[in-house]
Amino acid sequence: MNSIVFSAVAFGSAAAVIATLGQNSVQEWRVHRHARQQVGLIAAPARSSRTRGTIWTSRWKPWEKRKAQQRADLISSELAPALQLIVGQLRVGRGVVAAIAEVAETIPDPLGGILQEVVAEARVGSPIEEVLTRVAEREGERHLGVVASAMGLHSRHGGSLVEILESVIETIEEEDRLHRDIRSLTADARLSAIVLLAMPPVMLVFVSVFSPGYATPLFTDPLGQAMSVTGVTLAVVGWRWLKFLGNPEVVA
Repeated sequence: MNSIVFSAVAFGSAAAVIATLGQNSVQEWRVHRHARQQVGLIAAPARSSRTRGTIWTSRWKPWEKRKAQQRADLISSELAPALQLIVGQLRVGRGVVAAIAEVAETIPDPLGGILQEVVAEARVGSPIEEVLTRVAEREGERHLGVVASAMGLHSRHGGSLVEILESVIETIEEEDRLHRDIRSLTADARLSAIVLLAMPPVMLVFVSVFSPGYATPLFTDPLGQAMSVTGVTLAVVGWRWLKFLGNPEVVA
């Protein structure tokens, strides 16, 4: 009985990790696709089940969330220094578009390419705040949306754009500092969550290699099946709870 319980917990934890990773990847894909549809980069999906299956198969990738997160982190880390350079250009008398164009040539991608895109659309007559808003929605970068709001506030009500952008820079830098502090303080909790969730599937694989058929009752015995379902449920709840505790939301 003890061996069956141990196998149930181990199997449930392994299944929970795989299911959670798949769920996060699918959710990230749906958000990314919806954002691109909103800005008109892709057409709305067809209604037929065959077409939906084709789109899902072609775009669902386990590493998509990680790549999107890495890109968002790069944009966030480059934004405050880029805004400092733009403020410096504005202080010497340059216009907004000219200042952004000058800075876009000196900073690396992905933010450099984004600013160049903003400049290209602004030069053909699009309001710069609308362009920034579309880019922020497409990239999923909240700080770019704040910059767009600041630009829109200045265009509608006037005032000193330099002072507005300096306030935005201060807010972004404070949020980045808080985020780094939180990540440092929760490092132990996140590492503990990884170890606790990795141990059961690792032990199950280890025992199964040296004792083939050890986990068979989990699939054949009614009690083992019930324990498997219970283990998966508890593992999913535990994983989500540990993830919530180890990754608090940081908003300055």
